[in-house]
Amino acid sequence: MLTLLLIVPLIGSLFILNIQENSIKNQIKMKNIAILTSVINFIISIYLWLNFDSNTTQFQFVSEFDYLTFCHLNFGIDGISLYFVLLTTFITPIAIISNYNNLYTNSNMKYFLISFLVLETLQLALFLVLDLLLFYIFFESVLPILFIIIIVYGSGEFRFRSANLFFLYTLFGSLFMLLAILQIYSYTLTTDFQL
Repeated sequence: MLTLLLIVPLIGSLFILNIQENSIKNQIKMKNIAILTSVINFIISIYLWLNFDSNTTQFQFVSEFDYLTFCHLNFGIDGISLYFVLLTTFITPIAIISNYNNLYTNSNMKYFLISFLVLETLQLALFLVLDLLLFYIFFESVLPILFIIIIVYGSGEFRFRSANLFFLYTLFGSLFMLLAILQIYSYTLTTDFQL
């Protein structure tokens, strides 16, 4: 189920990528695909919430991807990350709907919608991953997309300054998190949440 939660926004962004922006009808279709994709993800997260067993402290709905020899991805959900997943999947359709009429009818609208759906996937992966190092990687991978969204789609004369400050503060703050993760690894010889 967690795999579906991560793949649905990517599939929606692939559909949007294949639509030409040559007519208003196609632009409306792209907006509707983005909204539908994010609403489907919210419904999936509601399903996870309804089927979540709050009587256990174990990770639930665990998915393992060990198809690559150099990378072993484990995704799972616990009582804390469940609410972050719900919040992410609840806010994404609201953010897209709130920009529905404000999206400019130019070639950038397609990439705005794709950026939002990819951002949703990365945020969900951030909350679902069961490894500290991968948590850090997904945390940092959200940063360039948000930087681009602020620079390209932000309004006002201070958007470049805002994007640069956001990038620097987040990057500088996360370096301490990386040092803490490396310190944990030096003590435990693993970065797995399930120590």
